[in-house]
Amino acid sequence: MPALGALFSALTLILVLATAPLSLALSGRGPAAGLSATMVTGTVWRGQLTDAALGGVRLGDVRIGVSPLSLAAARVRLGFRSEAAQGAVRLGARSVELMDVQAVLPLTALSPGAGLSGQVRLRGFNLEIRGAKCQEAGGEVVFDQLSLGGLELAGLTLAGTPTCSGRDVMVPLRGQADGVDVQANLRVSPTGAYEMQLDLRTTRPEVGAALSAAGYQRTLNGYETRLSGRLGA
Repeated sequence: MPALGALFSALTLILVLATAPLSLALSGRGPAAGLSATMVTGTVWRGQLTDAALGGVRLGDVRIGVSPLSLAAARVRLGFRSEAAQGAVRLGARSVELMDVQAVLPLTALSPGAGLSGQVRLRGFNLEIRGAKCQEAGGEVVFDQLSLGGLELAGLTLAGTPTCSGRDVMVPLRGQADGVDVQANLRVSPTGAYEMQLDLRTTRPEVGAALSAAGYQRTLNGYETRLSGRLGA
């Protein structure tokens, strides 16, 4: 009988949690982990975030579901899916963990003043931030469909694996195609502030002209620029 009573109590707890408002489950933990939305509707079993953003990166409208068992353990695990991204987020009192994220996001969030446009793809992206410090990172980050000042850089793809570097996330990106060679180092802090150093070499005069027009500095080795700002800003 004691075992049956414990099972009944556990099932009751799960039922209560599963029918609770999603806004209640996210209260406190969501904002602390950088998760925001203009509207939260539904329950933790099935809900939606309207105009959602995580760490300043806009995700749009996101369908979301929370594992009730994770609530009981005080670590909210959210499965999410939108047109831009899908994966899971686990929220703790002082931590956020992204798990197996697949996403396609605009590059303009990183380079609004550098004339560089394209897409950022996250493939199997994993990241754990605890105590405002990067604890673990993995997966792949890819920049593709790149253009510079309206000039398409056909075939150029930059790819790299994220790692933790001190408190921040570091992504070294490399790529080359058709007379263009690019090395970039992207550093992102847990608060969403970023810095990216871009070094480009090219044998194509039209690319050199586009780089000069976009404000890149000419060096002995090619062209360079440094970008900084906040993700999603």
